[in-house]
Amino acid sequence: MWFKNVQIFQLKDTENLDTNELVSKIPDFPLKECGSQEEHSFGWLPLIRNSEQWTLAGDRCLLFRAGKEEKVLPAAVVREELEAKVSEIELVEGRKVGRKEKQDMKDELVFTLRPRAFSKRSDIWGYIDLKANILVLNSTNAGMTELLFKHLQTTLGSFPMTPLQAQVSPTSIMTDWLIKNDVPASLETGDECEIQDSSEDKATIRFKSLEPLSEDVTQHLQQGMSVKNVALRWTDKVSFVLHDDLTLRKVKFDDTLKDAAFNDSQGGGLADMDANFALMSLTLRELFDSLSLWFEISSNNE
Repeated sequence: MWFKNVQIFQLKDTENLDTNELVSKIPDFPLKECGSQEEHSFGWLPLIRNSEQWTLAGDRCLLFRAGKEEKVLPAAVVREELEAKVSEIELVEGRKVGRKEKQDMKDELVFTLRPRAFSKRSDIWGYIDLKANILVLNSTNAGMTELLFKHLQTTLGSFPMTPLQAQVSPTSIMTDWLIKNDVPASLETGDECEIQDSSEDKATIRFKSLEPLSEDVTQHLQQGMSVKNVALRWTDKVSFVLHDDLTLRKVKFDDTLKDAAFNDSQGGGLADMDANFALMSLTLRELFDSLSLWFEISSNNE
């Protein structure tokens, strides 16, 4: 369960956030199967399939997992059925089918076919860190993130949070790092980055297997382009691609960290998860402190 993507939000009003209440209420709002005419359903899932372990706590952090079940109705199937019906009407009745009639027919087809559509499940992991006052998600998918927030609010009644509030532009900071060869001491550049110009069409250049500090990259930055994302490695613990919205993608925790978690585990699924979570949450808490320093992220208490 080592996160491969990381999106961080700051918690507000943490004095009134009771994680014990969340622990007790999560089993009351589980993921349920989609109804025959539902597009999707969303709810909490046990951390381990077919178990009663809904959460995991440690060092003021609480891990949880939610899931989405959606009816998958391929567009090609609907289109094929619609084209057949339209062709039949035009042949039998000798008239063209108008746009509104065609849309009504499509809506009716979707209604008829949806109960027979197959269901697909996806999940999203997250945890609350009350020491750092943050919510950490393993997804950068906006749709899943929104569903999770709504479900947290449904479960608790309210769940105040806010995206990270950087006081300086992450794009300008990362651009300066590369132009001035002034990357923070705890960071090393990786082998990819994406830069963008300031024109209306926002033309981008993606560099792969290339040192971001190389002249091939920096000469474009000196001509006015800016960094959208850059691959970095932090304190020999974790590597990632840092984006201008402060999300971390392609996250890879170092093998020495994973080995340490393995050595701390007592063996077994939940014990392994507990050990992994303890080291991962501590590492991301420390990384968040560094992000706050580099980008002047304001505290929610200010």
